[in-house]
Amino acid sequence: TVQTVRRVLAEGSAPEALAPQAAALLGEGAEEALRADPWQLLRVGGVRPEQADGFARALLGAECGPDDERRGRAVTGWLLEQAALAGHTALELPRLVATLAQRGVPDPDAAVQSTLAEGEALAFQDALEESGAHREPAASGTAGPDRADEQDEESEERPVRVLIGLERYALAEESLADGLARLVNSTPKQDGSAADWEQAAASAQGSGAELIRAVAAHGLVLHTGGEAS
Repeated sequence: TVQTVRRVLAEGSAPEALAPQAAALLGEGAEEALRADPWQLLRVGGVRPEQADGFARALLGAECGPDDERRGRAVTGWLLEQAALAGHTALELPRLVATLAQRGVPDPDAAVQSTLAEGEALAFQDALEESGAHREPAASGTAGPDRADEQDEESEERPVRVLIGLERYALAEESLADGLARLVNSTPKQDGSAADWEQAAASAQGSGAELIRAVAAHGLVLHTGGEAS
């Protein structure tokens, strides 16, 4: 498989040194996958969109264009991957769309929708807290029961932000959150009174006292470094 991938990379003027990683990522039929969708090369670490574009032009010729749906999906996935490497496992939809436009994707909204449809990424809604939100009072004598019900429904609606993330990171975070929730709920009830814990903290020194107070106040404590580590 590596040899066949090396051959198609050479045809597209891409570094043959990428062959082992590309073969490992794409698995069996890696050569056919690259010929059918040259932008799959973006999944290889270190490859940038402009390099994948050059590879695609060499293989596809006149069929290659910036509005290619395959390119839109690949660049979307690449941007999400780069964000994850920087510590952001999901991006807000407006930011992702704007960055896709900067990368020369003519229809970034369609690119995101195509990526979601293919199951390569997932969309989430994160509720936002309204700052300074208030309910407008109804004018006297003008709001009947139906209007009042509509206002109640509107007041209950909360603004949300849409986040887009790669499937594997989203599922991993969900699994981690479930595990942490089970861990927190499984911790034993606090033994001893608050005075007992404070007395124990007072008898300790340095970070040991801080650690005792943290354990007394929280069901789950992550301690990194310090004298008591």
